[in-house]
Amino acid sequence: MKHESIELKEKSIALYCRVSTDEQAREGVSLDEQQERLTAYCRAMGWSEVPLLFIDDGYSAKNLERPQLMRLLEAMKKGEISKILVTKLDRLSRRLLHLLELIESFHQINVSFISISEAFDTNTPAGRLTLQVLGAVAEFERERIRERVFENMYHAASHGKWLTQSPYGYRLKDKELVIYEPEAKIVQQIYDWYLEEGNGYYTIAKKLNDQNIPSRQNKEWSIRSIKLMLTNPVYKGTLVWNRLDSSKKKRFEKDEKDWVVLDDALPNIINKDAWDKVQIKANKMQMAPRAQTSPHLLGGLLKCGKCGSGMSIGWSGSVKRRYRVYRCSANKNKGTCTSKQYKAEDVETWFKEGLLQLSNSIQTTMIPHLIQKSITENTNTKDQKIRSAKNRYKRKVDAYTAGLIEIEDLAEEKKRLDQLIEEENDLEKIPDIDIIYLEKVIKEKMKNITEAIDILPVPEAKALISTLVEKVILFNEEALEIELNIL
Repeated sequence: MKHESIELKEKSIALYCRVSTDEQAREGVSLDEQQERLTAYCRAMGWSEVPLLFIDDGYSAKNLERPQLMRLLEAMKKGEISKILVTKLDRLSRRLLHLLELIESFHQINVSFISISEAFDTNTPAGRLTLQVLGAVAEFERERIRERVFENMYHAASHGKWLTQSPYGYRLKDKELVIYEPEAKIVQQIYDWYLEEGNGYYTIAKKLNDQNIPSRQNKEWSIRSIKLMLTNPVYKGTLVWNRLDSSKKKRFEKDEKDWVVLDDALPNIINKDAWDKVQIKANKMQMAPRAQTSPHLLGGLLKCGKCGSGMSIGWSGSVKRRYRVYRCSANKNKGTCTSKQYKAEDVETWFKEGLLQLSNSIQTTMIPHLIQKSITENTNTKDQKIRSAKNRYKRKVDAYTAGLIEIEDLAEEKKRLDQLIEEENDLEKIPDIDIIYLEKVIKEKMKNITEAIDILPVPEAKALISTLVEKVILFNEEALEIELNIL
């Protein structure tokens, strides 16, 4: 229903009506009924002027961004409104803060606010007091309802019930997730592409789109959708609820202590070790999508040996004889590093030669040192996992104290915490693995990479390199360091 603007010349009485679709279906609150009651009230009060109608049809009272309400407030600011009438307080807003803000703005320019159901006029002290009391009671009741809803949802989530739409790879059955095999195979393929083949988010999305594999909404895959899938703990069987606050327009992540986290509560598509390796790799890489798909072999991997900054690609030479160069970003953007630029072709050749030398010279005795180096670099990840587990246990203690869970649930969470601490502490030691076998695997992978560099397109070759090489540090023409990531 459209309502055309009316020229406002003198101060008028404004009748504001609002209904949302679900309210009308549930409570039978029609716009015609509101308008009729407000018009009758005006007649009973002896106000002879024709009132102005401001009608928001199908708008919720959760926020104030409603077209006719905005028009009403604009007319009020211009001094064209003397009184504003509604049938009930919640027609204007269901939030006490919004109500009080609006009433205060009405009062400052001598516009009275009248709610005929609650029978008060804010031009009187008694009316303003009544408004605040009624608003406070309504807000209290809404908070109590929200609290009860949260407790019920917390209890359901704590027992493995899925409370939202099922993620890709699953279907919902009696509020429980079950694996949907056709999609689960795609999820496994995505994790394999990322972890084993070194493909980035963009490359994976492109592969899926090229193969005409639709997402759940039958849309094309995007970098964001791939990233969300690779970081969603549901795929390793972990339920996480109450992580995001969606009460405002822009969602934000809540404090970790408020999350509900349950390990082994859901059927897993990806095993825990693979999921954890993906997170470690994602945290280590932190390579921009642009660098991942850069047509330059070491884009995003090459670091300056003087200051540690990334080295970006550029161009040098004359117009007719331009050539690619790698240049320290700190030198280029800030002038804070004295490193010079290097021909990209030379640097990439040094890298290939260095990788080949490393492949030929790597010895069994070097493997434990490489393992220990990777373990040391993962210390921060280990500490973070333990902190998260301790926070989960603390939340379970609070939930048990509040009577939301049983003692068995609390004991199970304590068992998980102790087990995680034991497992993570064990990782600090050099694992008991077949060193000779690992040496063979590393050499084979290096050989494959050196052979593929000159055959594969650059983005694919770079993806393969990233499965073994963490970064390349360029000191000068005679010194280039290649750091491996073997775990």
